[in-house]
Amino acid sequence: MASGIERATAPHAPPPGGRAPDSRARSIWVTQLAFAGSVVAIALVVQALMPGHITSWAFATGLAVVIGTTMAAVAVPWHRLPRHAVIALPLGDLVGIGFMGAGGDLQLGFLWVFPIVWLATHFPLTALIGALVLVVGIMLADTALTGGGDSSALRVIVTTLCLTFIGLTTHLSARQTRAFKRLLRRQTTRMQATIERVSAQERSVSLMLNAIDVGIVRLSPDGELIAMNDTYARLYGVDPENPAHPGRAVEYRSRRGEALPAPERPLARAARGEVFDDERVWLFDADGEWHALSVSARRVGCDGDEPPSVLLIVHDVTALIESERAHQRLSAVVSHELRNPLTAVVGHAELALDRGDLPDWARERFEHISRAGERMEVLVGQVLSGAGSRNTAQQPTPVDLRSVVENSLDSFRPAASAQGVSLHLVAPDPVPLVGDAFRLRQVVDNLVSNAIKYTPREGSVRVTCRRGDEGAELMLTDTGIGIGPEDLPRIFEPYFRAATAQESAAPGTGLGMGIARDIVAAHGGTVDVESETGRGTTVTVRLPVQAAVPTRG
Repeated sequence: MASGIERATAPHAPPPGGRAPDSRARSIWVTQLAFAGSVVAIALVVQALMPGHITSWAFATGLAVVIGTTMAAVAVPWHRLPRHAVIALPLGDLVGIGFMGAGGDLQLGFLWVFPIVWLATHFPLTALIGALVLVVGIMLADTALTGGGDSSALRVIVTTLCLTFIGLTTHLSARQTRAFKRLLRRQTTRMQATIERVSAQERSVSLMLNAIDVGIVRLSPDGELIAMNDTYARLYGVDPENPAHPGRAVEYRSRRGEALPAPERPLARAARGEVFDDERVWLFDADGEWHALSVSARRVGCDGDEPPSVLLIVHDVTALIESERAHQRLSAVVSHELRNPLTAVVGHAELALDRGDLPDWARERFEHISRAGERMEVLVGQVLSGAGSRNTAQQPTPVDLRSVVENSLDSFRPAASAQGVSLHLVAPDPVPLVGDAFRLRQVVDNLVSNAIKYTPREGSVRVTCRRGDEGAELMLTDTGIGIGPEDLPRIFEPYFRAATAQESAAPGTGLGMGIARDIVAAHGGTVDVESETGRGTTVTVRLPVQAAVPTRG
């Protein structure tokens, strides 16, 4: 019940210094002044109709008590007193009503309702019971003094019952109202927390969208612009404060071509609900710069009560376009600068081979030069055409793997001899399979080149080629510098070089092993590497007899 006192009418009265009264003080004033106004009105009516009665000591005393209570309500600094001190006001009003109605000439019992309702609304049930006991005591004292009969007793009973019902009804209604207010406050707090959480999420999403280099616009189903990120606004020269105003940039079909009509612009098409993907337009911005844009429009499904919308996504692909053009220019230059010397090398080698008086040892070397030049022409052509050195989409044909290995070793013998490394081939029988001879030669070249490059002088490279139970097997074992255990799992990563390779003087790009692994995998085979630092490396290539090389599409 104590909690009801804490809810007693009204917060603090105006504190010193002339500040405006707070809600508690105003509530006390309004409640007491409303009651005092009713009492004053009744006093005026009594003065007009029964002038002699107003001068009676009881009525005058009761009126004085009510006036004094009202003055106290206005003058007392309630913020300095305990909250339950306010109960003195309605109790004082009860006493004042008792004096005013003493003697039975005036039926003022209805005035008990004002303080009873006040107590029932803002104070616990014990305060209401105490007030009812006080009222009964006042009425019994008045009955005893005036000597009333059965009618007086009936008046006491009826008045007490009515005030009890009114007080209980008011008290229960006030409790329900307070419970509803508490529930409403909790729901409001939760709603506010939800709103703040959603707002924080929206701010996070907005910051994330503004941080990316992709322009994004969100449109409602009827084409209204809902939101745009900073990248789009900056690209199109749109004022963030007035996004509905057209930007200062102009869209074109092509660079320095025809400007797009308003209905054909990506934003207008997306506003109409059109869906498109990766369409290319050129944008001339307010700074006089050209931008190649890849634009897409996609529908976003609704989520709950949120209506569906359309997203316009704009990628600035200017750098990519410029890179493609630079690549084309470079390809043209490199093609000219590389093909001409290669053509000359191959041509002169073939002219030398046409001579009938050429010694056998010279003929063999010119044949190596011719084959190497032709292979170089193919590789250069593939690189310049964009196929890349990892393109393995070739037509499979019958191949003798032993012959491929022999040719590769023959081409590397001069380099191995110059470095003081001996090459040994163990391949007693042909090893036929179906695959791409050109790519398989590339695998062998990469592996043999690495073995020679990282094997010190007086070392050896042993190559074994044989037909196994499940297919062809190629094994290269060298006595080179080896690979550490921490680097071994990464040797197939592009541009990765082991620590031992970096410490050596041998140059390298870190691409050879990855290219070899990709080519072997395209044939349906595997590459396994075993190595220890300072103890050499063993590379084992296993290939199926019927290679799974994809054909050109």
